Amino acid sequence: MSLGRIKRIVTILFVSISLFFFIFYLAKHYENLPHISWNLRSSAGLATSLLLYLCNMLIAGFAWFILLKPYGQKISPGKAIYIVAFSQFGKYLPGNVGQHIGKLTLSKGEEFPLSKTIQAIIVETALLVVAGASISAIGLLFYDFYTVSKSNLLLTEFALLFLIALLAPKIVFHLINKYGKGFLTKYTGGEKLNLPNTKNLIILILLDLTTFLNLGLILNILSRTVFEFPENNFFFLTTTFAWSWILGYLAPGAPAGLGVREAIVLASLSTRFEPGIAIGLSILLRFITTIGDGIAFGIASLFRKNKTE
Repeated sequence: MSLGRIKRIVTILFVSISLFFFIFYLAKHYENLPHISWNLRSSAGLATSLLLYLCNMLIAGFAWFILLKPYGQKISPGKAIYIVAFSQFGKYLPGNVGQHIGKLTLSKGEEFPLSKTIQAIIVETALLVVAGASISAIGLLFYDFYTVSKSNLLLTEFALLFLIALLAPKIVFHLINKYGKGFLTKYTGGEKLNLPNTKNLIILILLDLTTFLNLGLILNILSRTVFEFPENNFFFLTTTFAWSWILGYLAPGAPAGLGVREAIVLASLSTRFEPGIAIGLSILLRFITTIGDGIAFGIASLFRKNKTE
């Protein structure tokens, strides 16, 4: 049996187990799902959450603009946002790599060298994973998750978070350039991976951290406005999303991390929330992100159509 086939089987098993856990937990606690009272407060919470998620799309587009600059690729911030918004919907295709293929295709249309675009995608992925892993590591380190209003450690948490996220990519890329010649030959034509300069690297790390913090804020808003559960912790919710995102993102067979992310969010939230609220939050988060991706794709499609006419 080939290595590729083994990886595919393992991936299918991983995704299937995650989906089974989510469905089993949902069926077991379906009756505990809290009744949602649709009013101005809950509607405003959903609308605000959706806007925050769309802000993440703008942030990701601006990050893509900054990423391309070191490779000599001149592109406007608006064009970069368009590429990200249009290609992002590709993550729902089987394989969870459609968004990268979309970026390669659209960037090729802008006459960017393929090897440079692949380098930018590798750097983008590495920085996102490092940012998410840093949040997860700090969250586990300070597992008491003090409330934001009472925590004397909050500044320490974020200072450590930033330092880890800033230093880790340099270490990882140095090791890849030194020992990963096979990887470089396969994906970049043998070119070494180059990080952006320190100034741009700091900006990119801050942008990536902001996207994760926004998702934690979305969970916080939903729990307070839709489920009327004020006793939650922003950093705990951010950490919950961060490690669920990493595993969902790195599960190559799961479209948009479907099932994997929900299972991890559910398992994490269940340590602090009632089962019904945990289920409701995991479902609403998927709803917000899916609708947000759809809106961004629709706007980008209209932009593309108007451009071609």
